[in-house]
Amino acid sequence: MKYFEMENKANVLFGEYNGVTLPKRYTNEHEAYFSVRNSILMTDFSHYGMVKISGEDAWRLLNYLISADISSIRDEQLLYTLLLDKAGKIISDAYVLCDNEHYFLISEWMNSDAICQQIKKVLDKQDERGECYQIDAIASLTPDWRMICLEGPYAWEILSEIVGMDIIGLPFHEFMYVDEDVITMRVGKHGEYCYHIMGDEEKLMSIWRHLCTLSEKFDLKIGGVDDLKNIRLENPCWEPQVINPFSRCPIELQMQWAISYDKDVFIGQDAIKQRADNGVDQKIVGARIINMPQNAAILQGDAIYYQNEQIGVVIQVGYSFILKEHIARILLKREFAYVDIDDYKIKTAYGDIDFITTSIPFVNNLSLIINPTEDSYLERHQ
Repeated sequence: MKYFEMENKANVLFGEYNGVTLPKRYTNEHEAYFSVRNSILMTDFSHYGMVKISGEDAWRLLNYLISADISSIRDEQLLYTLLLDKAGKIISDAYVLCDNEHYFLISEWMNSDAICQQIKKVLDKQDERGECYQIDAIASLTPDWRMICLEGPYAWEILSEIVGMDIIGLPFHEFMYVDEDVITMRVGKHGEYCYHIMGDEEKLMSIWRHLCTLSEKFDLKIGGVDDLKNIRLENPCWEPQVINPFSRCPIELQMQWAISYDKDVFIGQDAIKQRADNGVDQKIVGARIINMPQNAAILQGDAIYYQNEQIGVVIQVGYSFILKEHIARILLKREFAYVDIDDYKIKTAYGDIDFITTSIPFVNNLSLIINPTEDSYLERHQ
């Protein structure tokens, strides 16, 4: 795999994601954070697994495999969904793209081989049960295909200079071909305008170079995968390395919106329906730390108490540059999982720390008030 062009490559930290070595940190996290929130950040997302499924029954197979209802999308549309196991627990999240007579299944947390294996395993089990599917191909697109992520309130504007003005009108969760074997889709887990460009490696390298020539004009910054960690914390993002030690239940994680309970049978359906009917024992909420003591630290797994009763645990903690305070995702017993509560305490090695519960996402993003037909990064000060 070739690396996209970057300055000061000797100073870039690299890490492995889904077996792919990519820039881990390219800039300082403060600069990367405000690029996403105020302008544009460009990141190599080639760790995404990308698989193409074709055949008469591709939609039926995928609809059994995923939690969302694939019949809700048409050509050039996509949806966010979950892959569940038989117990209704999350294996991974994913996007499904509907493209004429075939589909793309892509995931940030599974490489292409793992996705193919998962699909084929399900296909074999269904075949053993007498469920026959007409599938022509289950094809891994990597490493020939790569992915670029452009994210920020003005990502649409810089992209329009390369792929044309049609990108401005692209609705959320739709995609378009900008060249043969190059797809641009509008997605976003962090609340900002976000576009994933996936396709042929050579063509994406050309797009990357072209975007770099516009970096000064639009204050575009290049980031690494880990530069997005603080951004993720502010939003209801599923991250297996962070979340899985505490829960893989979509309802506990407030992700039931990604499940179509009433569609035809899907993997984990019975278990997740039963859990929805019976209720869960715990739920995830946000926490804004009140007056974080100097030199103190909150760690993953620190216990949360109300009076003398342990009611939960810290899943993840970090610093919000825009709120200028520490924030956390916490898992609380259901009867305590409400927002705007300030009677709980985190027990740490440095003593008790106060916080107030809050909903997630933590911040209102600039993209919520940016209108591509009226606004421009180039005219923002006028």
